[in-house]
Amino acid sequence: MRIFIVLICIVGLVLPVAALAEDAFIGGLRNVQGTATVIRGQQKIPAENGTRIHLNDILVTGEDGALGVVFKDDTRISLGPDSQITITRFVYQPAQEKYGFISKMIRGTASYVSGAIGKKSPETVKFKTPVATIGIRGTAFLARVEPE
Repeated sequence: MRIFIVLICIVGLVLPVAALAEDAFIGGLRNVQGTATVIRGQQKIPAENGTRIHLNDILVTGEDGALGVVFKDDTRISLGPDSQITITRFVYQPAQEKYGFISKMIRGTASYVSGAIGKKSPETVKFKTPVATIGIRGTAFLARVEPE
């Protein structure tokens, strides 16, 4: 009986942590068109409207692909065909006044529109490319990265 009670306590402690980890999304996909994939670790997930995006997911569009991402702070990124981007930092904790957004674009085209992070803490927003890092001080820009 004692073992049974211990097991129930362990399960009671582990389930809330697992639920938080499962729900640790930073944004969601919108307006997915053509071929697009989300790479999460070793897993390739077909991109669909409503797919939740997690930190370090790699977003890839094919030759006929395009997609939009709306982040929790209302930042918006749209990717055109043959694009690849990863969000390597996303911190949006307004109650603690903690903010941060860093993306790494490998190739393709992207349109960026600032959300709350870019408006409240623009110095913490960076858009990295193979050639340069763009520090966001405005509210919108377009980027194009040619493959090497």
